[in-house]
Amino acid sequence: MLSTVAQDTQNHIYPLAYYVVDKENDASWGFFFEKLKAFVVDEPELCVISDRHVSIANSLARHYPLAHHGVCMRHLGENLQINHHCSDSLYLYYHAAKAYTLEEFNDYFNSLKERCPNAAACLEH
Repeated sequence: MLSTVAQDTQNHIYPLAYYVVDKENDASWGFFFEKLKAFVVDEPELCVISDRHVSIANSLARHYPLAHHGVCMRHLGENLQINHHCSDSLYLYYHAAKAYTLEEFNDYFNSLKERCPNAAACLEH
């Protein structure tokens, strides 16, 4: 199932749309975003947060070229844990992701680079 939610200025989250599919691919995401455009306008102020599924990125580029596309911190953390086996260093990733200053970010990220270089390389690309 593909779904989308929105968050308003008071941090309330509400569902916008869902679509039941047989598999997650370019065709299903393309159809979903095509229908979503009926009530969610493509504009530079629109921010879409998702996991790193390539079909989402492909369809967003085609249907929402003005929108900003970011990666969900939780999904990215799970991918790092599974694919790079860095469970014991994952807290460094989360601290870096939540850092308020560049200096704080660099401190945590450099520590992550030392402890789990493959995960840091993945994040840099």
